[in-house]
Amino acid sequence: FNIVWNYILGFGKFGFPQMGLAGLALASVLALWGMFLALALYILLNPRLRNYQIFQNLHQVRLKILREVAWVGVPIGVFAGLETGFFLVIMLWMGTLGTAALAAHQIVFQTLTVIFMVPLGISFATTVRVGQWLGRKDILGIQQAAMVSLSLTTLVMLGMSIVFLLFPKQIIGIYLDVQNPNNAEIISLALPLLIIAAIAQVLDGLQKAVYGCLQGLQDTRIPMLLNILGFWGVGLSIGYLLSFHLGLGSRGLWIGQSIAIAVVAILFTGRFLRLLAQQKQLNSGN
Repeated sequence: FNIVWNYILGFGKFGFPQMGLAGLALASVLALWGMFLALALYILLNPRLRNYQIFQNLHQVRLKILREVAWVGVPIGVFAGLETGFFLVIMLWMGTLGTAALAAHQIVFQTLTVIFMVPLGISFATTVRVGQWLGRKDILGIQQAAMVSLSLTTLVMLGMSIVFLLFPKQIIGIYLDVQNPNNAEIISLALPLLIIAAIAQVLDGLQKAVYGCLQGLQDTRIPMLLNILGFWGVGLSIGYLLSFHLGLGSRGLWIGQSIAIAVVAILFTGRFLRLLAQQKQLNSGN
């Protein structure tokens, strides 16, 4: 839907006026509203979901429920904002290294963004499953959900890492002509970034999978703080040092963000194991 209306409104096809960038923005708005309405209709019409009567008491404001949702949900939003902000800072710093460095960065980053939708989806599913098992106080179920999530994420991301290592020029060729000598500088900068990304994306997938487990356990505030420590404290500091003081340029920034991902993955794993042990103690006490 979004792609179709981007084309129609952006370029003025099928009798619609050519709106350019404004048309692209309008298409995105229409797509988001369309998704909302489609999901609302699905909830209303699906026999299994209809019984919950989700939209029946919207006029009733229950402060206790709002506080509970905000307690868990606001840190998730802050977490997402901090993570997005971190990569935005990396991109801005990359721009100071020149247009070729920025272009190389965008090639690798956009490729990773598309691939990352797979572990992100697994993470969402993990949150649901862990939350269900938590409600049943089933520690074994939580462990199994976590293990399946981590195993599946590792398998997918390892496969993509192999693709990155074996076919780097083919990946770059999706975005530009690798035979054109004018693109030689961008290609030379993008190749080492792809190697770094091949290693980092496995850890990135794992940290997202573990974060899904933590969300399922309704633990969102501590992970938010760990995110600040890992990405903003460790990642930006090391990236800036390697890039601008030790002369590694774009590679330094990518090494910095890769180290940040590794630190966050380790911290999240430790946090999850600790909470799991606490749940075991609570269950044994009951």
